[in-house]
Amino acid sequence: MASNSHVKAALLLIFHLLFFTLVSGQTPSPEPVPAPPPPAFPILRCVINIISLAICTPVLTILKFLGLGNPNGLCCTIIKTLSANQAASCLCIAIKANILGINISIPGDIKLLLNLCGLTLPIGFACP
Repeated sequence: MASNSHVKAALLLIFHLLFFTLVSGQTPSPEPVPAPPPPAFPILRCVINIISLAICTPVLTILKFLGLGNPNGLCCTIIKTLSANQAASCLCIAIKANILGINISIPGDIKLLLNLCGLTLPIGFACP
């Protein structure tokens, strides 16, 4: 029969083999890759469109006072190239910069113009 010290040595050896196999078998978890940032609103595109949106001044004036407008006109063609949120933001910037040259109600007149062009003002939209 094996002596008591041989059994203890064997158990210790098995424990060490098992322990070090499990510990050394662990690979460090890779660092989490940060999610890419959301695409930035193309400011340059908005600046170009703000200049083009000056065409909307007479359209908006007629729409406000007479309730008439052409959804296929040049103003709506420009607005339809943008999403509703981008169009509303560009219109807000144009209003604040007084590019359109008329007094406009925010968000009432923006909603009126977007609706004419077939877009819906996003819920809870506020000018930036």
